[in-house]
Amino acid sequence: MSIQSTNKKQRILEATMELIAENGLHATPMSQISKRSKVSAGTIYHYFPNKETLINHLYLDLKKEIADVAFRDYDIQAPYQERFFLIWQNSLNHLISKPMQLSFIEQCSISPLISQEAKETSARYLAPLFGFIAEGIESGYLKKIDIQLILYLIHGTILSTAKLQLSGLLEITDDHREAAAQACWDGLKTG
Repeated sequence: MSIQSTNKKQRILEATMELIAENGLHATPMSQISKRSKVSAGTIYHYFPNKETLINHLYLDLKKEIADVAFRDYDIQAPYQERFFLIWQNSLNHLISKPMQLSFIEQCSISPLISQEAKETSARYLAPLFGFIAEGIESGYLKKIDIQLILYLIHGTILSTAKLQLSGLLEITDDHREAAAQACWDGLKTG
């Protein structure tokens, strides 16, 4: 793919994310995506045969990015609790810095437009997180609770903290970040 093609595709994806974050999935027609991205509708359909394919592609791109960011600066030799806090903070920082991604992912997570194949691929992107949680349970750091439930409990605290910041209800300071991560840890740790 040429640089120009990559640039067009990226503009399409960015415009789609922005419009869906602003207007919702169903209130974002391809004509708006074309206008915002400054890419003709015909070119959009060249890359993505329909809106559902475009949304699924973008959903997977963003889920992979979020999963990769969680493990930025990850040191497998570090103590488990330290790694937990790193993943938690990386995830929070990313969501706060990318509010459009947060809005898009939230809308898509409950949408029937996301295909089963995309959901399965997304789950594979999260495999390192599932492995990390399994390690915590097996090593006795985390309570023996279903891994997926633990993942969603962690995700929920991160999401709620990010939304507090993004809504303007609370300016999340470093102390708030540490307190929220600690509260999440305290709720999941053994003993």
